[in-house]
Amino acid sequence: MPLFSCSKCNCVEETALCRYWGARLRQTAVLCSACDPTIGKWHGEFPRESADGFVNDRDGFLLDKRAVERWLGQPIEILPRPNPRPRTVHPSVRAQVSALDTAEHSIEAA
Repeated sequence: MPLFSCSKCNCVEETALCRYWGARLRQTAVLCSACDPTIGKWHGEFPRESADGFVNDRDGFLLDKRAVERWLGQPIEILPRPNPRPRTVHPSVRAQVSALDTAEHSIEAA
């Protein structure tokens, strides 16, 4: 599963173990399971560690720089990336996310 950096504590987290995809659809901050107030605790599937030493791929997911260098057999140079353009979201996607939010809140209330 893809890894990402928590926008609050900068730890490495897996997208399948938290609410990453919902946050991406809503265009809100992506949080690890410990920082997300609806989950509120680390899952324990792997040790919690800082994202320092990791690099972002072109999709924004994390790669362990040391593992990539071992695989290549040589050090890699990380070049700065130009600022990406803001993404626009189609209105139908916003409507679907809103419907999911409503359904999720009604399930939690039950």
